[in-house]
Amino acid sequence: MKKALFILLITTLALAGTAIISCKKKAKDPSYPQLVGAWKGQTSQNIPIEVDIANNDGDLYVTYVNLKYSAGPGDTSSITKYSSSGLYQMSGTTFYIFLDGNAPHQSTIAGVYHLDTLKLVGNFVGYSGNPPVATSGTYTAIKSK
Repeated sequence: MKKALFILLITTLALAGTAIISCKKKAKDPSYPQLVGAWKGQTSQNIPIEVDIANNDGDLYVTYVNLKYSAGPGDTSSITKYSSSGLYQMSGTTFYIFLDGNAPHQSTIAGVYHLDTLKLVGNFVGYSGNPPVATSGTYTAIKSK
């Protein structure tokens, strides 16, 4: 009798464990899974730029931006932003992020992912100096990993 109860208990625990594992929530695939990853490229000033995209339960988020720009000789500014939960939830294949500063001197970056060429193309505006001077430019990036 004890042996039968022990076998019944083990069987019940095994079935319960299997049910819990099989009910584990699977992460949803985003609409554009090919965009997930690190994108690296060059600005129109020939300065490196990086933008990372992550899948957060089926939604694409920009999680990391590293933008450097120069307002003139010897004046290089840098903005690096990171959030594991996302800096910006993408709208389809586009994004627009306020990176730094206060209106009307806000540094921004925008981008559009071209699915046919797998390139990220965009523009940015960065402010530096006192009084703040705007530097604008464009960039192109490709997926690096």
